[in-house]
Amino acid sequence: MSKRFIPFLLIPLLLTSCGKDSISMEQAKEIVSKYSTETVYPYYKVIGLLDFNGETTPVDATFDQTPSTDTFVPYARYNEGFFNESIDPRSSDFDIIIYAMASRSYWLRAPLRINSENFFAYGKNKTTGEYTDSENNTCAHYLIEHLITSYLGQAANANPSSMHMYIEALPDGGIRFGGKEVHTKVTIDNYPFYPDYNTHPELYPWKEYNPLPCYSNSVDAKVNIYFEYNKDGWLTKESMYTVGYDPYKVAADQVALEAVYSYEFGPANP
Repeated sequence: MSKRFIPFLLIPLLLTSCGKDSISMEQAKEIVSKYSTETVYPYYKVIGLLDFNGETTPVDATFDQTPSTDTFVPYARYNEGFFNESIDPRSSDFDIIIYAMASRSYWLRAPLRINSENFFAYGKNKTTGEYTDSENNTCAHYLIEHLITSYLGQAANANPSSMHMYIEALPDGGIRFGGKEVHTKVTIDNYPFYPDYNTHPELYPWKEYNPLPCYSNSVDAKVNIYFEYNKDGWLTKESMYTVGYDPYKVAADQVALEAVYSYEFGPANP
């Protein structure tokens, strides 16, 4: 971490849009339906920065290690992961759409990939096979919307009139999900380091079978936030700034983060 080093990355630009040209959920589903569902495990790189609690934390990391389903692997390449039914009580009621550590974004844990198989699903009772009227709370749309509007309907909501997620079609065939001046509560649980002995031995000991985050802190604030996915359904950018963020000001009540993602595709199997 570095104290008050403010690169251009964290001097926020005006949002290119604020939802004025939002598309409908049905239009979003149509766009996402065009994204490939091929099983791939790309290497990916994350470059970004976090300004939090008066300090800036950069990330410039390549995720190229082979994932594992029984032990934690730092810097694992993209993998949809696995689901252990014995540790999640929701498994008795609904089908679970899988997102592992290796398939979520670096700062905010948004899905790294969206397509027709994971974007939207109604809840389905595993016993009866019947669908519910509510959205499956493990699908990508639900997870993204919850990150943006987690205070929707709550009494402590500081900005109820702005509490909605906009969806925009991007010129290249991609899609953006965002919120303008929304009140949200998110947990930054991957900050500041992955528990990797080779790069940060000071964080040890930690147990492979219980890879808890090295740091976890909640942000409860009004923010401008968005997630962008490219024409193939891969996350290319996540961004969140508290409303009125000043990159030259040290204040505990403001936070800013950005990360950009690039991918390298190789063999179908890791």
